[in-house]
Order: sequence, then C-alpha cells, then structure tokens
Amino acid sequence: MDIPIYLQYFFYIFSFIFFIWLWFKFSLLRALIVSLANVIFGIELLHALTPSSPGIMVTLIVSSVLIIFGVWGFILWIKQTANQYNDQVAKTEDIENWWQTVKAFDIILIIGLILRIFIIQPFVIEGPSMDDSFHDKEAILVDKISYKFREPIRGEVIIFIAPLNNGDDYIKRLIGLPGDKVKIERGKVFVNGKQINEPFLSPTGKTPPNTELTERKLGPDEYFVLGDNRPHSSDSREWGMVPGENIIGRAIVALYPFDSFGLIKTPYIYP
Repeated sequence: MDIPIYLQYFFYIFSFIFFIWLWFKFSLLRALIVSLANVIFGIELLHALTPSSPGIMVTLIVSSVLIIFGVWGFILWIKQTANQYNDQVAKTEDIENWWQTVKAFDIILIIGLILRIFIIQPFVIEGPSMDDSFHDKEAILVDKISYKFREPIRGEVIIFIAPLNNGDDYIKRLIGLPGDKVKIERGKVFVNGKQINEPFLSPTGKTPPNTELTERKLGPDEYFVLGDNRPHSSDSREWGMVPGENIIGRAIVALYPFDSFGLIKTPYIYP
C-alpha cells in the first residue's frame, strides 16, 4: 500500500510548520507547536497502519518515538510556562536539549518521507503471480522517479494501482507499450507481430498452450502487463490495460530474503 493521500498532505503541513519555526530564535511557542505536530503526526501514522502495511514494525517505532518526543516536549513546555508565570528563574537547559534532539530526529524523518513519497519506496509482494522471478512476502525497492524522465521499457517489472481494485497495488511485468499490438496465440505472446523472448518464465510458469488473446492495439496511455507465473496471475488478459497514471514505479532492488538481495535486471524481450 502507498501512503494515503490525506497523510501526505498532513506531512506537507507538518514539514512546513517545522521548518518555519526552525529558522526563528528558540521560543516556548515554537516548542509547543513542534510538540503538538509530533504527537499529531505520530497518531496519524498509527491510524494509517493496517496489518498488511509494508514496514509495519518500522512505522510503529517511528510513530511511537514521535509521540514520545511530542509528549516530552509538551511537559517541558508546561514546566517552563509555569515557571515564567510564577516569576521563577526559568531553566531552559532541559527544553533546549529536547529541542536539539527532536530537531535532529524530525529532519531525518522529513528527508526520509520525502524520499518515500517521491523517489523510492519499499514494496512487499503478495501472492504467487510473479513466481519464479519473485515470491510471496519478498520485499523489494520501487523506483518512483525514473518514469518522470523517461518512458517505461518492455520487460521491466512495474508496480501499479490495480485498475479494478484501487486500494491494491499490483506487481507485473511490462509487455506492451502504448501503440503496440499484442496478441497471444497457442500460448505464445506476440508484440507487433513478433514473438517476444521470455527467459524469466519457469517451466511451470509458461503461458498455457490453449491460451488465446485476440490482437489488441494499445491506446496512447495504455500498458499491457503479465505475471511471470501465467497460470496463476490476474493481469491484462483478465482485466485489460493499465493506464499510465496508475503506474507507481519500477522494481529495482530485491531486499528480502537476503539470499535474493541485488539489483533487478531487465531482460531484453523484444526481438
């Protein structure tokens, strides 16, 4: 799952508040605002979690630290405010130490979330549709920025929002590009009249020989995708093309299990 859009907007507001106050001379008002922002953002992260969320343990830790920092800062703010109200000499060492700690953590978090939202994100594969190239529960990294500067390439493994299930992200291999003519005949896949190379298919993952798909011409912003485990994949044969706007990015690194760690190569499939 990707970060919910409402949480992304909240993150932008959180970042704006944090950096605005970062440039002003230290004050109790700034400490109060940053404390509340940390608590609220930590709670929102927890609220957005689901049992299937990738990196659930990391998110739990980060959200807990945010809440702890926020509550800690709020308590220090109350103490400092009470001291000033009672005309006592305010000791600012504790709250300034808190500020230096939370500032470092929040800056790292903001940079990390910017990378996560715009550049790269983890993805956990669910199901057998990409066997034997990728397996159920395998973790990979998704490059979200390359397609901002170039077009997708046949053979790349892409992650996209499922056309029929907008709450789900799918992983498939890109077979046809906009303008291509794709057909399947006796289990063989043809693009623009040429049979493609499919070295990534295992003997059990090949397209069943009785599979037939009438030639389809892809529109200006349509992509044809197939799973590497053809007998057990829900893909363009079943629900049609993937709109370009649904593509999140391409798989670039296999992370876990560690014996599969490494760069994900793109085979040349078009003769």
